[in-house]
Amino acid sequence: MKFCGLNNFLRLQPSVRLLQPVLFLLSLLTLSSCSPDEQIRKSSVILKTGVAYTADGDYVSPGSKIILGVLASGSGAPLTYLRIERITGNDTVVQVDMGIFAGKEGFDRDFTFSRSQAEVEFWDVIVMNSDRDIAKTSLRVNRGEGMAYGPINHYGPLEIGLQSNDNLPQYLDLNSGLLYHASTVGGREQDIGLVAYFYLTSGLPSPTLTCPAYTSALAYYPAMGAWPVRNSTLFDYFTSDNQLVSPAQFEAAANDSLLVSAYNPARVSGNCKFAYTGRVIPFKTQEGKYGMIRINSAAMEETGSISMEIKIQQ
Repeated sequence: MKFCGLNNFLRLQPSVRLLQPVLFLLSLLTLSSCSPDEQIRKSSVILKTGVAYTADGDYVSPGSKIILGVLASGSGAPLTYLRIERITGNDTVVQVDMGIFAGKEGFDRDFTFSRSQAEVEFWDVIVMNSDRDIAKTSLRVNRGEGMAYGPINHYGPLEIGLQSNDNLPQYLDLNSGLLYHASTVGGREQDIGLVAYFYLTSGLPSPTLTCPAYTSALAYYPAMGAWPVRNSTLFDYFTSDNQLVSPAQFEAAANDSLLVSAYNPARVSGNCKFAYTGRVIPFKTQEGKYGMIRINSAAMEETGSISMEIKIQQ
């Protein structure tokens, strides 16, 4: 039998012609099942509850901790982005802005912040998956009575070696103020929050503070690539570059009030260039502790060192 297209075939096949309405309905169902909206996997995010976490409507005194426990899923699509914003009045300040990768296991992490002096704070937690579907959850935190600024530890002067200085320790535990050599840091990798190096950037000499989690740090300390844990420390480079906190203010800080208020989360990085003598650098550890570093002296060569003092929340 010679075929002259589908229409001729259907005319020649009465039984098939009777099935035409059924075939048409099946084609519609197939098209609808492949619609773009149904192919996109949905993101979801919720906040943990319980006594350890800040709840919607809580009253929190300025200086006290706000703890947000974030649970998120991409519904089969990996989560790729997280953003946390604090809104007070007409001001929105980004507290966390980070790329992530969370597969089927989802995302589960706690974040710690300090309550500002605003009457009301609104917090937005936003996630996005690889299908670019966005989910958001929010809460309101009211101002509680009194003030709750806490005690701090003061370490230093501490002298840390730069990348080609093997005579001095090169790995710093910010929480304890303890320094370790390459030969003694084994077993303490999870405590290290700071290393330092020197390089030229755009022709300018730059004594630089960085952290084990920062990718470029591995070029100067390749052994950290094999560490089981590489901590992230965020340095407020904007405050340092513009010298917004003076050495005298650092010296006068007797509690964590200045440590918290000086830190600008919108201008932070795991790497802080131009750590020159006299600079004061606010920072925040991976555990959520606020601190400040005062640079007492900084060498302009990779075989030198940096002398610093640290104040950090207890």
